[in-house]
Parts: sequence; C-alpha cells; structure tokens
Amino acid sequence: MDKRLIPAHVLFAKWFIRIRWIAIVVLIISAYIVKNLFGVSIQDTPIYILTLILLTLNSIHSLLLRWIIRKESGPIIVWIKREIHFQIITDLIILTLMLHFSGGIENPLIVFFFFHMIIASSIFSSLESYLHTTFALILVALLAFLECYGVIPHYHLEGFVNHDLYHNQFYLFGTGFIFSFTSILLVSLTHMIFTRSIKIEESYVRSNIELEKKDKLQHQYVLRVTHDIKGHLAAIISSLSVVRTKITGSLNERQEEFINRAYVRTELLTSFVKDLLNLTQKRLKQEKEFEEFLLKDLVQKVVSTVQILAADKSIEFNFYFDNSILKIVGNPFTLEELFSNLLMNAVKYTPPGGHIGLSVKNQPDQIIAEVSDSGIGIPKEELSKIFDEFYRASNVPKDIKTGSGLGLSIVKQIIENHQGRIWVASEVGVWTRVTFTLPKNPVLIN
Repeated sequence: MDKRLIPAHVLFAKWFIRIRWIAIVVLIISAYIVKNLFGVSIQDTPIYILTLILLTLNSIHSLLLRWIIRKESGPIIVWIKREIHFQIITDLIILTLMLHFSGGIENPLIVFFFFHMIIASSIFSSLESYLHTTFALILVALLAFLECYGVIPHYHLEGFVNHDLYHNQFYLFGTGFIFSFTSILLVSLTHMIFTRSIKIEESYVRSNIELEKKDKLQHQYVLRVTHDIKGHLAAIISSLSVVRTKITGSLNERQEEFINRAYVRTELLTSFVKDLLNLTQKRLKQEKEFEEFLLKDLVQKVVSTVQILAADKSIEFNFYFDNSILKIVGNPFTLEELFSNLLMNAVKYTPPGGHIGLSVKNQPDQIIAEVSDSGIGIPKEELSKIFDEFYRASNVPKDIKTGSGLGLSIVKQIIENHQGRIWVASEVGVWTRVTFTLPKNPVLIN
C-alpha cells in the first residue's frame, strides 16, 4: 500500500482512537468525582458499563485500522473512510446513551455532539457530513421526546440543574431548534473552511511543482551550455599550452607576456565553468549514492594534500580527528570535495605565517567538524550571503583572482544532501570558523 495516498484519513482515524482512550479515562474519573464529591445524582453503574463498551469498541477500531493499513491491495482509501464512519456512528450512539443515564438534555455535555460533526465535516463530502449531522439530531430528538412522554425513564441530575426541563415542551422545541440550526451552521462553516484550505494547499503544491519543473529546465540548460563551453575552453588551453612551450616557434618577450595572460585567464574561466557544471549536476541529480566507508581515511587523504599547500605558504596546520569515529554512511566522493573546498579556502584566504585548523569530533548520531583560519575574515553583514551562488565577500583582495563564488554553494548542497547543517562565524581581519554536522546514517533520517 502506498501510504502517501491516504495520510489525512489515517491520521484522523489514529487521532480519533487516541482521543477516545483519553475520554475513557476522563469518563471514569468524572463519574466518580461528580457523584462522590459534588453529590450530583447520576446512574454510575450504567455509565461504567457504557465506558467498558466504549473501551471494547475502541480496541476493535484500533485492530481494524491496523488490519486495513497492512492490506497490500484493494480500495484502501474506501476501507479507511468506512472505518472512520464506523467510529463516528458508534461514538454518537454511546454518547446518546451516556446522556440518557446522566440527565438527558439537561446535561450540558450534549455539546459533545458538535465535536463529531466537526470531525465529519473536515474529512467527508458535504452529503456525508450532513448525513452524520442528521443522524446526531435524530438521536438527540429521540432521547428528548422518549423521555418527555415517558416512553423511557428520565434520570435527573439532582443537585445540578432544574430536573423539570425535560417535561417542558416549549423548552424542548426551542432548544431543539437552536441545537439543529447551530449544528447545520457549524457543519457548513467547517466544511467550507476545510474545502477552501484544501484548495489553497492544492494550488500551492501545483505552483511548487511548476516552479521545480522550471528550475530543472533552467539547470538543464545551464548544464548543456557549460558542458559545451568546457569543451571549447579545453581546446583553447591546449592550443595555448603548445604556443607557450614554443613548439610552434620562439616568442619575443611581449608575445610571451600576452600568451601567459591569456593562458591564466582561460584557466580561471575553465575552473569557473567546472564549478558551475559541478553545482548544476548536483542540483539535477536526484539519487544519492550513499555507501559505508571510513571517514578517517577520507579526511586524511584531503589533509595530506592541504598540508603541502599550507607549508608552501608557511601556514601552520593543526589537525585533530576523534579516533572513536569509525564508519559512516554517505557519498565519499562529494564529502571529499566538501572537506577539500573548505580547507583550500582556508589556505587561500590566510596570509603567510598564519594558521588553519581542522577538528572532527564524535557525537552519538552525528559528527561535528570545524574548519578555522586566521585569514581575512568575512564582514558580519555578509555572513548570510556567503552560501549564495557566485557571491564573493567584498573584502577579498584583488590579487586573489581564483575563485568563482560557487565553492561554498557546492559545500552547502553536499551537506544538505546528507541531512546535515552548516554555519559560519567570523571577525574581519582576524579569523573565520566554518562548522558543520553530518549524520552518521542520513539514509535513516530520510
């Protein structure tokens, strides 16, 4: 059974059963308190018997609902709706009998009929809602008139209300009219509100689907364009490389300068296109290729490369890894890119003589990692924008030409795909600290 097709009906049915368990406990306690502490005369023995019947019925409802949910074939939605109909009808009958043994229409708990009318109106069609309302009104009318004309005995609520009301025909008709009018109005309003809210929700879902389709088309377009550009850039770099190596002939100083400039600019553009292509592919790729692997081996592989780059800039690299972290579930290729991007950024934006650090600690269901540096920092007002695509902080020195503004967007995408979180703290010109969490088994979270 595809449970996604009937979440509302299953939810209502289960919720109704849970509410009934609470009502059973409240009934038992209330019956005892009303008679023994407040001295109000009620027929407690029939009420306790009806409570026992309600308990039995609720157990049947619970077992029946579980059986329906486990069914692998057939009109599941129809069976669920029938079960809810069954719940409401049995509740109305039990409630009517409860009222009969505790004052009839003199009992203010008669308003509990409204509760069942609201439930019916919120999940059934107009016709079904009015049928439930009609059934409830018939039960109340039968109770009132059978007691009024002595067909069945009336049990007074001595010490609570005037027990002659059930004989007063003017009161019966007046109260009955108000009760009926209120019931119909309540059902109409409830059904209208729920119908409109469902339509609004459906409209929102449709709009969201359309936006996702448009977004996917845009990404597919970018993917095709960047893939073509990447091919052309590869050809340009290849040609420039041949000219730079002077295989085609010697170059004078002025020619060599311009060739080198063109080569560097083309390399930067190629790097930018690769980042854009990488990000777009991640956006379009729906499946998550997760597997179990040793996180320490992956991190150590990245760290080995970064340590060399840090040493070249005379940057101190502090590394800590909690050895209690063993295997985790995730995509090792994208996680390697995650650690590499963050550490490369730390090296890039930290001046010679500074320091960077990586700390990976263990927590019960996740790991928490922190990449820190003593670099240029990020202005406080720009922290909320750093994960935006193509965004670069305003204080990045002009001599740092590399960087497309896509690195942190890719990082955030990877972390979100693994159901993790990431946040940044920084002080301009002093330090930056990027912290993120990764669940050890994101598959279970999904």
